[in-house]
Amino acid sequence: MNMNLPLRLLAAWAILLIPALVQADDAAFTPAGPIAVSPPSLELKHPRQPHSLALLGVTADGYTLRTMPRFSSANPQIASVDDRGWVHPVANGQTQITIAVAGQMLNVPVHVQLPATAPPSSFRHEVMAVLSKAGCNAGACHGYSLGKNGFKLSLRGSDPDQDFEAISREMYGRRVNLSHPAASLLVAKAVNRTPHEGGRRILPGSPLEGMLAAWVRDGAPGDIADTNHVVAVKMLPEKLVLRRGQKHPLQFIAHYSDGSTRDVTRLGIFSANNTQFADVDEEGLVTAGDAGETVIVARFERTFAATGVVVLDAHPDFTPTPVPEGHLIDQHVVEKLNRLKIVPSPRTGDEEFLRRVSIDLIGVRPKPDEIRSFLADSDPQKREKRIDALLERPEFVDHWSLKWGDLLQNSRNSVSSSSVFLFREFIRGSIAENMPLDEFARRIFTAKGGVVDDPASVYFAISKDTNDTVERATQVFCGVRMLCARCHTHPMENWTQADYYGLASFFSQVSTRADARYPNVQGAKLVQVNLTAAHARHPRTGQLQPPRFLGGTEPPIEANLDRRQTYAGWLTSPENPFFARGLVNRIWSYYFHRGIIEPVDDVRNTNPPINPALLDALTKDFIEHKFDMRHLMRRIVTSETYQRSAAPTPSNRRDEQNFSRFIPRRIPAEALLDCLVQATGVAENFGGAPAGIRAAQLPDANVSSPFLGLFGKPQRMDACECERDNNSNMLQALHFINGNTILGRVQNAGGRVAQLQKEKKDDAELVTELYLWSLARNPTADEVKVGVDHIKSYGEARGEAVQDLVWALLNSKDFLLVH
Repeated sequence: MNMNLPLRLLAAWAILLIPALVQADDAAFTPAGPIAVSPPSLELKHPRQPHSLALLGVTADGYTLRTMPRFSSANPQIASVDDRGWVHPVANGQTQITIAVAGQMLNVPVHVQLPATAPPSSFRHEVMAVLSKAGCNAGACHGYSLGKNGFKLSLRGSDPDQDFEAISREMYGRRVNLSHPAASLLVAKAVNRTPHEGGRRILPGSPLEGMLAAWVRDGAPGDIADTNHVVAVKMLPEKLVLRRGQKHPLQFIAHYSDGSTRDVTRLGIFSANNTQFADVDEEGLVTAGDAGETVIVARFERTFAATGVVVLDAHPDFTPTPVPEGHLIDQHVVEKLNRLKIVPSPRTGDEEFLRRVSIDLIGVRPKPDEIRSFLADSDPQKREKRIDALLERPEFVDHWSLKWGDLLQNSRNSVSSSSVFLFREFIRGSIAENMPLDEFARRIFTAKGGVVDDPASVYFAISKDTNDTVERATQVFCGVRMLCARCHTHPMENWTQADYYGLASFFSQVSTRADARYPNVQGAKLVQVNLTAAHARHPRTGQLQPPRFLGGTEPPIEANLDRRQTYAGWLTSPENPFFARGLVNRIWSYYFHRGIIEPVDDVRNTNPPINPALLDALTKDFIEHKFDMRHLMRRIVTSETYQRSAAPTPSNRRDEQNFSRFIPRRIPAEALLDCLVQATGVAENFGGAPAGIRAAQLPDANVSSPFLGLFGKPQRMDACECERDNNSNMLQALHFINGNTILGRVQNAGGRVAQLQKEKKDDAELVTELYLWSLARNPTADEVKVGVDHIKSYGEARGEAVQDLVWALLNSKDFLLVH
């Protein structure tokens, strides 16, 4: 037997398959138009700073161009180029790099202008970058607050001066060896030639080791006086649309205060927010994973950039959805869905819409008569008219006063009962009159005196101290978490302690004391403003920190003025990039399963919006309409995006980010209890509250209600949205199955179930009425038949059968979820 025959056959088959494989993937290499090069020309002025060339293009079917370029230099004696597109300066002069890619020839002019003598190695711009790249100054290593084994660096390189002293001066200079640079502890431990508890951080012989050794060889210069610093970083491409398994390099550019730029791709720290969909290596090479969407984050010298990555399966038969022109939300949502090759779910039916919008706007289901009249209405504008009517309902004020009470932490845990009630009435009055949110914020941040003088002053009375005010203000009204920056530079954003204590200086004039007018009222506080109070003190430098807006601008403020006025003016300014944007994102999240940025109160460059164009358009619209909360809500709920069915299409079944369908979510605790009370006709008795009060009307969480606690009502101890728990768990299921909250109401002789039976309805009518009260919809024909058969099967025990049916309806997902 000839054993080579199978191998020859396999080889022949492989040859036959090659054209098919190449043809199948030709689209990946075929650009839709000209390919761009970044940068289009190069100026190289530093012998140790090469620059990469990035190719940017899109295929006809919308993917990022998959390139296999060939690079060549017209004069390698002036500038050389490697096979990954890195251009290295060699000598002064001009040349060009030629790139052959996808049948195109691209030329990049290169001008090399090197100094007569090579500049000395830089501690600030080279050594610090290497230490960050290697993770030496990370929190788990020498960046830890106490250091490691006697060696402490500033966290993520926040203080180069301190680090220079620690490396070059401490331990009698033993960390650097000027006569034998490779033996320096700084170098030897990093490459693990000398035992190092942190293991090898840098590959021996790598450019990173070369930078450290060169710095020591140059005499370990400090360049402490160098004020040039990174002001921004940018990553290219800004968006990647890849096939599974496709690889694509990123380019990472730093912009400096002197106007220069530098390619720091090999010095940046890269990470992927979700490695299931894409991962990235140390040099910025992205590899696509499963179909989905994630973000690649890059950091250099405490400054961040992000690139979105979308991984798509091929959909050659995809037909784009026509882009709506009449609604800004639908326009931007559908435009993105078309790019993702996703067909959105259709519009939901009237019953489901009415139930959904009623729960979301007023926190309670529609009653049977409301459902019947809405279904019978033939007006094509009936949805818009019903939305307008819901916005004027008193329950709308209750529902949104509750939400703002949570955000502002109005609670008897912090202030007196009278303060809680009066602050609640201030919130209720603001919502009832539709006070613009910029005015609402200004009222709060400039308030002073006691609760009787100005109920909005309770906001400051609730704060434990100035730091608490800073963190509450930025998280609620800007969507930014500043807590980390209290002690060190923020790990995922370029917020420093100077930023934190600059904000604190706006509030350092404010203090609280017991209100002497009410000596017998526990928790009665007076908010006072000392106009001569100093700025907040920076804990690391010990210096007073001038007031600084979030973002770095330090406004001039005359002495003996209330600095909060300046802060409130900046906060609510249309030019403020945080206020309107953060509120729009937060309010959007109340109508969907997530924000456009998620979490909603963690807005940062490294957590970009899932649909930037949508967030920008909504923010612009919100500002143009004078920060009108009801206008924003109406804009959201009138959109086709909000009114989509929860039933998936074949292409959006796995999409839970881009609002292509409505994702069911559990009804919040108070709304769920109010819906239960309405469905059963049996009120809830809250300890310490008047009889008949609805859960949405409770002033705070200091009430006796195991149900609300079990279903996640927040205690208002934190300004984070995460304090409210809208998840489901086994204890909640057991409570509905066995708890008296359900059984007691179903069996109550004065409740809805008993009353409906007294109306002498036939079985089919009774089943229909029970569905309308419980689930806010009519039953299907099959459900009517099952319900009627169930009731008849109990014979004379009809009442028990009806109770069991209602119990089953209340235990269904249909009752528990907004869908």
